[in-house]
Amino acid sequence: MKIAAASCCKLQHFASQPVWDEIRTEQPDALILLGDNIYLNHDFHSDPKKLAAELRSLYAQQKAEPHFAALLSDMDQRGKPVIAIYDDHDFLGNDRYGGGEDQALCEAARHELVTAFSPLQTGDDVYSRRRLGSPGAEVEVIVLDARFYRRKITDSIFDRDAMLGANQWAWFEQAVAAAKDVPYLLVVSSTTAYSYGLVEDAWERCPAAFKRLCDLLRKRRGALVVSGDIHGNDRYDEAGLVEIVTSGVARRGLVFGKPRANYALFDFGPQSLRVEQRGLKSSDRWTGVLPLNHWQLP
Repeated sequence: MKIAAASCCKLQHFASQPVWDEIRTEQPDALILLGDNIYLNHDFHSDPKKLAAELRSLYAQQKAEPHFAALLSDMDQRGKPVIAIYDDHDFLGNDRYGGGEDQALCEAARHELVTAFSPLQTGDDVYSRRRLGSPGAEVEVIVLDARFYRRKITDSIFDRDAMLGANQWAWFEQAVAAAKDVPYLLVVSSTTAYSYGLVEDAWERCPAAFKRLCDLLRKRRGALVVSGDIHGNDRYDEAGLVEIVTSGVARRGLVFGKPRANYALFDFGPQSLRVEQRGLKSSDRWTGVLPLNHWQLP
């Protein structure tokens, strides 16, 4: 069972994105798009119709990019799922959350994601769960929506329901419990669990919710978080929580403006998970194996 994951794709930086051909060559059994799949030109929308129109236009442009279109077509022809979620730049704008915002804006952004990628839904929500793979190497993929219900950190730093909201938290805990007999549990979060220095959007910035996440997953062998957002590949393993970050599939670095072509491949086998992070920078490239009987980063 091979899953490819990528995030942070800025058409404004790269009108041509051959990195998607590399992913297509791998013939993944699933493609996870972790958010910032497009970048809004306007971060301060207050009109739901104008927000929806810009999102719709950008999604159409991204899906028309020839390399990306070829990958989507190949996934469709082979009957393999594309699993997509938004982050801030394809939701309401830079560093914006749904909590405290006009709900019509949030619903407009969610609607455009659904229209563009047809993700599995739980009611009207875009958090979901699905089981992939074959017996002995099955993967329960749990996709979280870490934008729609989240409030500003200053308003929720000590709130156990922070990041997801009460209803999604209850659903998440039930989903983890229901997958107790599946070898692997892949939790998809657009924002990182760990803070990786000064990442403001990380779960770790909300200590009560972060502890709740760690408590839920730390004793679950075969569980890991995959996330994006930070414009680089990284990984961390502390507090019993394994996280693989892959970000910057088609965009430039913030400081020096150098190109990024980062993505990750997850090969799930009966005894172990092999992870390969790929990118142009040496610091973005890493390969490791996590045995099920010794579940931690090597």
